[in-house]
Amino acid sequence: MTDALSFQTRARTIDHLGREQIADVPTAISELWKNAYDAYARSVALEVIQTSAGDAALIIDDGHGMTRDQFVNRWLVVGTASKVGAESSPPELRQGLAARPKQGQKGIGRLSVAALGSSVLLVTKQLTGTFTAALIDWRLFENPFVFLQDVRVPVVEFSTPSELQSRIEDMKFVILENLDGSAGPSDRRDRLRNAWQALNVAEMADAGTQATTSQQIYDSVSGQSLPLTCLDSWAVWRGEADSGTALLMTQLNSSLSCWIRGRASSETDEAEAVRASLVRTLTGFSDPYVESGGESMSYRVGVTDAKGTRTILQRDEGYGLPFLQTLDHALIGDFDEHGVFRGRVRAFGKDIGDVELIPTAPPPTSIRDRVGPFSVCIGAFEVEQKSSILPPAIHESVVTRAETHSGLSVYRDGLRVMPYGRPENDFFKIEERRGYHAGREFWASRRIFGRLAITRSSNPNLRDKAGREGLIDNSASRSVQILVTDLLKSTARRYFGTDSQVRDELLPAVQAENKAAASKAKAANRSQLTTFRKKVRDGETALEKFAASARDIQDELLRCVNLQDRDGLWALSNAIEAADRQRSELKLPPKPKTLGAFEDRYRDYRDRYAVAAAAVAEAKRTWNEAVQRFDAKPPIDVVKSRLGSNQKALTDRLARWKREILDVLRSEQNRIENRVSEDSGQFYKTVSPLLTDIEHQRIELTPVLDEMDGVRDRLGEAHRDYYEPYFRALSQLAADIDLDGAFAYAGAHSESLERKLEQVQNLAQVGISVEILGHELQALDDRMSSAMRAFPKSVIDTQAYRNLDIARREMVERLRFLSQMQVSGRDIRRAIRGGEIFEYLERFFGDFGARGIEFSAEKEFLTSGVTEYPSRILPVFINLINNSIHWLANAPSRKILISRLGETIVVSDSGPGIDADDVGQLFEIFFTRRLRGRGVGLYLCQQTLAAGGHKIKYITEPSEKILPGANFQITLRNGFDA
Repeated sequence: MTDALSFQTRARTIDHLGREQIADVPTAISELWKNAYDAYARSVALEVIQTSAGDAALIIDDGHGMTRDQFVNRWLVVGTASKVGAESSPPELRQGLAARPKQGQKGIGRLSVAALGSSVLLVTKQLTGTFTAALIDWRLFENPFVFLQDVRVPVVEFSTPSELQSRIEDMKFVILENLDGSAGPSDRRDRLRNAWQALNVAEMADAGTQATTSQQIYDSVSGQSLPLTCLDSWAVWRGEADSGTALLMTQLNSSLSCWIRGRASSETDEAEAVRASLVRTLTGFSDPYVESGGESMSYRVGVTDAKGTRTILQRDEGYGLPFLQTLDHALIGDFDEHGVFRGRVRAFGKDIGDVELIPTAPPPTSIRDRVGPFSVCIGAFEVEQKSSILPPAIHESVVTRAETHSGLSVYRDGLRVMPYGRPENDFFKIEERRGYHAGREFWASRRIFGRLAITRSSNPNLRDKAGREGLIDNSASRSVQILVTDLLKSTARRYFGTDSQVRDELLPAVQAENKAAASKAKAANRSQLTTFRKKVRDGETALEKFAASARDIQDELLRCVNLQDRDGLWALSNAIEAADRQRSELKLPPKPKTLGAFEDRYRDYRDRYAVAAAAVAEAKRTWNEAVQRFDAKPPIDVVKSRLGSNQKALTDRLARWKREILDVLRSEQNRIENRVSEDSGQFYKTVSPLLTDIEHQRIELTPVLDEMDGVRDRLGEAHRDYYEPYFRALSQLAADIDLDGAFAYAGAHSESLERKLEQVQNLAQVGISVEILGHELQALDDRMSSAMRAFPKSVIDTQAYRNLDIARREMVERLRFLSQMQVSGRDIRRAIRGGEIFEYLERFFGDFGARGIEFSAEKEFLTSGVTEYPSRILPVFINLINNSIHWLANAPSRKILISRLGETIVVSDSGPGIDADDVGQLFEIFFTRRLRGRGVGLYLCQQTLAAGGHKIKYITEPSEKILPGANFQITLRNGFDA
């Protein structure tokens, strides 16, 4: 007799497939976020929340959600086929999004929620349907004696959020009923009681057990209330979205609760490592190296505790392919189905050109083993700044970013495949090869950014392991590993590593340029500083005499004017002209940026000189007016006298300069002739002993010739390093180039950059504060809205309530405007029309007419557009228009106009414009002429545009201005097209 039997499943199978299969908490979160992606969510978030009922975590999305039938027949069915081979979600549930490739493979990813917390309340809603909720305690599935079919999950339906609280107790009863089976048939009751008794006995036999699993379940379910207020941060719960899913978890994994600040457990090295792992893993959840478009899913991790709300991470824009191409080195291309790599290589910022690499071992082609085409992009930076083409400030920011974002990751259909790219994972044997020869192998996980991009359609054999700890080890994954490993080896040795000829050719020039620039800048600064100090010291005595002479001239001039002494006036003429010549001679050269302790001495000289120079200028003006008024001599005689004196002053000064310059030139000519004569004999002196050695046959001919050639090359190099710069300097003087002014500018610019770096770091802290403040204001608005909805109807119907609600909405609208000025994870690159910018500005600033301002834009601007992140465009226009509004306050004509000129945009106004002396520092941080201005706006405009490769400048030529006031020209990288 043959019996036909079926497998029986223990409840612990769920635990094996869920919590025990997941490598860690970041991987579990990633799996649940992928489920949100499959549900066509536009955004997903993880919130870790400290509540009075204990720590909780909430994963929320705005996907299409589930009906009750879908939850029961799909979510509760392990290994459901809804993930693979089934039809895509119907268009009406996609919320306008294009079809997405399914990320799930085995239908068990949802079980990873068990790795985050022992208990989960799932709430879901689909479009116009009702809410469905289920409560699950995953500890029920840890009992190895319980059969899966004996565990019951409470599921309820309800129409409004307020109904859920009243259903919780019934759901808790169902959970606790799984411990004794009291509400079910007798055979199930007996099985459950026996199963839990067996587990209790086993656990109590373990001396280290404080409480049995059944007791823990009973205490936590019956004794604690669920923090349903956490759901208030879910847009569906607030009625602001029509569909989505929320997972509210309690009894959290310590890897989540360690984010709560103020506890000893959150300050340990282990907790820090756990937090770093989550940030490093989830920051790159979606592929940053593709154009995100309008259909990418944004993501966020936030924490709310007693110290406030903060964002831990979110989708990071601005670090795509353009970022890789700005690094020292880049390798970007594609593998075809035959394993041939074709792409482009950049080394030390230079485009090396196209490269084609044929695999040493072609990948398999059978249907079960083939790899298929995939893409690769890698960028790398030189660890030492002296070897990098990156400016010091940029290099430092890249090094900082590498601490949390470096590595070579793998993305399937735009979402990350774990655990590739983590420091501990070395799938492509990068660190293993570095152990043999770090310089030759070049690539290092901490110095590279990049990814492999695969797709399910082109690479069906690259499948995840059940626990999502990597790709299944099969022929296809091994082939990918070999192909990429060979690519890294060959490119390191051809282009980037110490064995590379390209590196040998390009690196010395980069290092020499960095070293020379630094040393020459320091030498020029020292020279300029020394010259400036000497000028001040040497001029101090003469300045005292000059100041005394100016006072005497003023006194005598006043006497002559009061007495109408014409002869006395003419007698003063020579004294005034002499003082005027001395004023010019005592004027200081350009001031170095930093004078240190000499600053006070300089300022004293500057102030005394300014007073004396002003006195002489005033004396000249008074003398001219007095001569005109008293008619002391015919005008022609006055003019002829002034012409003669001025001509003599210029001639005398030029003659003096000529003598001094010719003296220096004669001295330099003698010095150069002597040095050339000395250098000419240096070669013979050095190699002449070799003649004696070769004559007496004490040395072979070849070494002698080699030594002579070597000496020639060394001396030639030394001579070139000395004479060529000398010649270039003379040539620049001959070309009327002011070297002193150039050194002053270079020194000032260098010091300005160093100061700016410190200021920008401070500004970054301000930016962080603004981001946190913005988030907290939004959170406060959410709480305010929730509290207002709870008011009695009698209050809601009052005019005071309506006024309060209008004020709240206006505040939210302002916050929404400001949120577009942040480079946030929700920002996407898209087409922005000029008309949209104009309308945005009108809404933001309100009624221009009420300010007496005529605000307009030309048709060519309104009908043109650019593809860019709104966060890079809108803040620029807001800053420019805001500045115009300020400076138009006292202008007789008040106009602001936005124009398009060819490929550029011009924002102009009819105000006073920018003073010519201020144009050079207009875009420097903290420079401002506004009374209470901060000097940040124009600097941020320039930096924001530069992040996208765009430029902004102030128009100084009157013929190029649109309106007579301030005119700013914006040049976009790809133009402003119709």
